[in-house]
Parts: sequence; C-alpha cells; structure tokens
Amino acid sequence: MTVIEQAWKTVPTVSAKFLLILIPILILTTLGFSSIFFYGKYKDLRGALRDRIEAVAEINAVALSSSLWAVDVPAIRNIIQAISVNRELLCIEVADELADGRFAWPDADCRSFAGRETVRRPIQVQNRRLGTLTLHFSYAPVDEQIRQEMVNTLWLLLLMLVGTLVTALTAHRLTIGVPLGRLIASIRTAEQEHLRQRVQWSSADELGRVIAAYNGMLARLDEEEAALRQSEERLGLAITATRSSVWDYDLRTGQYWWSKEFPALLGYGPAELAMTARTWESLIHPEERRRVIAESRSRVRDKDSAHAAVYRMRRRDGGWSWIEDRATALRDGEGTAVRLTGTMSDVTERMQAERDLARERNVLQITLDNTDQGIIMVDRNLRVVMSNRRAAELLDVPAAFLAGNPLFPEIIRLQRAQGAFEDFSIDPDLELDETAVVPDLPFAFKRRRPDGTIIEVRSNPLPEGGFVRTFTDVTVEARSAEEVFHAMEALETAYADLKETQDSLVQAEKMASLALLVAGVAHEINTPVGIAYSCSTHLAAKTRTLTEAFAKGALKKSDLTAYVAAAGESSRLIEQNLTRAAELIQSFKRVAVDQTSQERRRFDLRSYLDEIITSLGPRLRKSPHRMTVTCPDGITMDGYPGALSQVITNLVINALTHAFPDGREGAMALTVEELPDGELDIRFADDGVGIAPDNLPKVFEPFFTTKRGTGGSGLGLHIVFNLVTQSLGGRISVESPAPRHSAPDNPAGGGTGFLLRIPVTAPRTAAAAGKDPATDAA
Repeated sequence: MTVIEQAWKTVPTVSAKFLLILIPILILTTLGFSSIFFYGKYKDLRGALRDRIEAVAEINAVALSSSLWAVDVPAIRNIIQAISVNRELLCIEVADELADGRFAWPDADCRSFAGRETVRRPIQVQNRRLGTLTLHFSYAPVDEQIRQEMVNTLWLLLLMLVGTLVTALTAHRLTIGVPLGRLIASIRTAEQEHLRQRVQWSSADELGRVIAAYNGMLARLDEEEAALRQSEERLGLAITATRSSVWDYDLRTGQYWWSKEFPALLGYGPAELAMTARTWESLIHPEERRRVIAESRSRVRDKDSAHAAVYRMRRRDGGWSWIEDRATALRDGEGTAVRLTGTMSDVTERMQAERDLARERNVLQITLDNTDQGIIMVDRNLRVVMSNRRAAELLDVPAAFLAGNPLFPEIIRLQRAQGAFEDFSIDPDLELDETAVVPDLPFAFKRRRPDGTIIEVRSNPLPEGGFVRTFTDVTVEARSAEEVFHAMEALETAYADLKETQDSLVQAEKMASLALLVAGVAHEINTPVGIAYSCSTHLAAKTRTLTEAFAKGALKKSDLTAYVAAAGESSRLIEQNLTRAAELIQSFKRVAVDQTSQERRRFDLRSYLDEIITSLGPRLRKSPHRMTVTCPDGITMDGYPGALSQVITNLVINALTHAFPDGREGAMALTVEELPDGELDIRFADDGVGIAPDNLPKVFEPFFTTKRGTGGSGLGLHIVFNLVTQSLGGRISVESPAPRHSAPDNPAGGGTGFLLRIPVTAPRTAAAAGKDPATDAA
C-alpha cells in the first residue's frame, strides 16, 4: 500500500475527500483552459497587429509614390507624420533610392530599432522602383492587453472557484451528507440496541434508492420474522389437520421418537404404544414387513438424503391403514447417516381413490378402443401415457409398441423409417422430433399417408403440460373439399372475367360522353369559324381588286375609301367570330379535361353548368325538347368538376333516351338551390313517361336497362350514383312521378325527378388519390 493510499484512508469525512478531489481538478482544468485560450488570443492579436501594419505600409507606399517621384519633401513628411499616429509604430523610414535620400521619424534614422519587428514595402511608379517604406513596430501593446486580461480573468476565476466550492459543499451536504448520516445512525441503532429504525429520507437519486432498499430490507426482515412465527403455528395445525405425524430415529443411540399424532393415526391412545423401533416393525403388515425393513436399512446405506415408502399398518380395531412414510437422512462429514427424520401420513383414502381411478381408467380404455377416432395423451416429458387401438392403426405403428408408452419422438422416428413423411417435409411432427419442445398452443393439420389415406390431426395442450391428440380419417371429406375448391377457383375466374367486362363497359360509357362533347365542339364553333372564313375571303377579293386598280393606275379615292370600310368591317367580324370560337374552345376544353381526369379545383357553378349544357347543344337541338337551367349566381364549389360534368351529362342523356319514347315534345329542367348548412340541392326533372314502380328501386343497379336491345348499357345511372356518393360526397334519390312543381311545364307533377344533395366543398375521396370512383365502384 502506497503512502497516498494510506493517507487517503485516514481522511475522516466524505466531504473532505470530495474537496481533495474537486479542488485540484477545478484548478488544473481552469488553468489549462485559460492557458489555451490566452495563448490562442495572444497569437490572434499579434497576427492582427502585423496585418494592420502591413496594410498601413501597402496603402502609404502607394501614397508616397507620386510625392517621391516629384521629390515633394513637405508632402513626404506629411505622409510620414500621418503614419506616425499609429501608436504601435516605433520608427518610420522612407528611402529614396534614385536620389539616395532618406526620411525618418522620429529620429534621423531607424538604426536603433534594427532588432524590432519590421515591415517593408517598395515604392513604385509604373513598375519602376523609387524607394522603400520601412515600418518598425512593437508588440508591447498586445503584451500589455494580454497581461491585463489575464489578471482580470484570474480574479474572476478565483471568485468562481470559491463560489463553486461553496455550492458543491452545500449540495454535497444536502444530497449526500444528511441522508448518509441518517443511514449510519440507523445502522448503529440496529447494531447496538437491536432496534430496526427506518431512515426518514426520500429522493430519486442513487443514495435515495439505497436508503429505499435499506428501508425495504428492514420491512422484509420484519415480514419474514412474522411469517416464520406464523409458519411454525401453521405447521402444527397442518400436522393435525392432515392426519400426519413427525418421527425421529437417532442411529447412534437407537432412540426412537414420534409425535403424539402417530398413535392417533392407528386409533391408539398416547401411552398405548412404546416409542421403539420394534413397536414400529410389529405394526407393519406381515406381507410388506420384510420389504419395508429392507428399504429402511437402505436409507442408511444410500447417499440419497430423501426416501419415501407406502405400506399398511395395523389399527387398534384390527383393520389396516395405508401409511405414507417419508424420511430424510442426516449425514456426518464422512457421509455416514447418523439420523433419520420424517413424517408418516394416513393415505388410506388416497389409495382407495387410486384403485377407483385405475378401475375407471380401465373402463375408459375399453371405451376408447371401441371409438372410430384415434386418441393419444402425451405428458410434459413427451411420453405417451394413454392411447387406443385406432390411434395405432391411423399412425400405422404396431399396437403393442404404442401400448408400451413410448416417447412421442420415438413414434415419429418409427413413422419416418416407414416412409410416412417422404412427401411432407413441413409436417409439424418433424419439427417436434428435432426440437423436443412441447407445443403450448392448439393446432390442426392434415397428413396424407403413402397409401393415399388423409388423416386430420388435432392437438390441444393440457394445463399441466403435454397435449392430447386426435386422429380422424377424413379421406372422403377431403376429396369433397378439393372438388369444392376447384369449383370455387372456376367461380373466381368467371367473376374476374365479369369484373373486367364491367370495367370495359364503364370506360366505354365515359368515352361515349366524351364523343358527345367532341360533337358539340365541332357544331358550336362551325358558325363563328365559317363567318370568319367568309370575311377573310371577301377581304382577300377586295384586296386583289384594289391591287389590280393600283397597278393599272386607275385607283380612285372612292375605291380606296370603300376598301378601307370593307376591310374594317371584315376585320371586326373576323376578330369577333374568332374570339367567340376561342371562348367556345376554351369552355369545351375545360369540360373535356374535367371529364377525362379527377382533378380537384374551385369553379363557379353557374358558369360551369352553362358550359356543360353548351357541350350538349347539338344533341339537344336535334330533339324537340327544351332544357332550362336555374342556378343562383356566386356559388363557388371546391371539388371535382369532372364528376359533376359526368353526372349532369348522364342525367340529360338518360332523359333523352328513356323519357320521351314516342317522339313528342318534352321539357327538362335543372334547378340549383343553396342550403344554409353548406350543401346544395340539385334537381333534374323531366315531364316524360316516368319510370315503372317495379323498376324504380333498380335504376342505380349496374347493367339494369329497359333499352337492352337498342344500345343501352345499364351503366349510366350506376355511374351517376357512384360519382355522387363517392367523388362528390353527397346523396341521390329518384322519384317517379316527379314531385309537384319539380317537373317543367307540369305543375301537377309527372315524369321523373332526381334529387342530388352535395356539399359545396367535396370531401377527400378516392378521386383525390387518382382513382376513378365510377370504375372502382363498378
């Protein structure tokens, strides 16, 4: 042990040791970091000073070039005087190499400062060297600044060190000293006065956890002492209640002792039996006496400390009681038994119950052997404890082998040797053979034997460990299930084909709407484009006439005036009609883009409805029917205009196709009403023939149509329903005849009416994710 270690152990308190560690560490750490800081700062200040002097030299060398070239002595001295304002400069010297002259400050030359820091810069004019500017300076201001900062910092660090020590000592006392003192006082009280006193302290730090553990240990000691006393009381009660007795036999002295409960087990009084080994031997059943005495002597010879035996003893009334004798041998250092101690309990009722159980198990075994299902029971050690003949048949193992209670992995190995697992490398029993782990969860699987028989295996765990397994021949049922499976596969294939066909029809329905829109585009822009073309050809003819007259020299003022008037009118008509065509194309473009995409945007409802009806203009004008739109101005929707366009288009086309089959003149009306809860009521009604009551519940079903033979697909209203409920987030209903005042020109009601209730701001639906809800729902 070193001197430092000895001195450290003599330090009387933890606080003193804390200070002996803390003070040197604080001082060394503070001085180390301060030295590094001031050294770096000193180098930075010196570098900055030199850079500044070099910059002064560079600037003033340029300023002196013209004065030195002109030999302007007053100017040179003025510049030198201006340079001297820098207090770090010791001497300034300007050498005129052409005139071999020299100017210096503060003396005639700077030879006395030859050993100081120097900065030289050449004085040049157009790359011609005129002289040299030499500045001699000192780092003394930097040294003085560093010294002053170090003194101030040392005072500050000293105050911080004192404050840190005071704070550390206070924190040490509050967090360590006080609880540690209380803990020591409690330990001394326990040692000297044998009184367990809890430490009154609570904190979440390490010392708080130590004190909590110490208080918990005291509480556990109290609980263990109370439990020990209670256990002793319970042992006495248990011996009496369980009809047991305690005995002791000293092998060295031959003294035998038993508790007072032993005579009572056999119906004797406390003093009727002498406490000797001979008395005990005389009470044993004659058929078992020799065995029991031999086992008793083996307790002395065997090295095992515990033994147990069950035998019969004679009662006082002449009957026999079954006694369970448990003994423990106490041995000396050489391993020789010197004492036997044990208990004797009356187990007559248990033995009778075991005999009854054996009889019942025999009955159960007979019952199991006559069932059509194979059953085995395996204990926690994977040993078969029960089985029936049917299990041996279905496992394809000898019945005698299974009746010998083999280990379950031995059954698996026998089956593997017979080739039962050649085609089933993932059979769960193979894993059980490799891991020997008892399954703790129920499971079931099917196994196909080499002869084609299919066995259903079900396994259920037992609460005490092990499992019960059943084997059932399900060959007929399995083959039926395979046939059902193949039928289901065929049905799924047919359904997939139907789904693909349905999607194709939905897409065709959308393309039909787009084709109708294209037809509307061509028809609507035909008139303005035709007018513009006629005006352009007329203007071209006028221009050719004017050009020919000008070439012949026959151009008159009246001809030019007429041409200008015609050109102006033609230009106006061309611009007006081409502007109209551009507006129509832009409107049709918005509707077309909306119908072929699911983009979400804000749009004015009234203007958009007008654009939709305009795109349907050619189809409407070919029919004798009238279409009216009533929508308040200023309704701005945030949603999916493509979905709304598809809905309105399908409703109009549906009415033109089905509402007026006899060709009579009819009317359709689209009415929009704004509700106060942020929703809109959009009603579309016609005054046609209406829908039959039997067909009314089926109008939104896919492929339902009354025009099957004339081109109807049955998907128009189905697409409308999906778009309204999914993309637009609303509801739709249909009534026929239409409600009173909803059918145009028919206040009494009639025809068919569709009511759409949709929110002004559509929810985020499948359309927002790039899906087509019409196709997806279909």
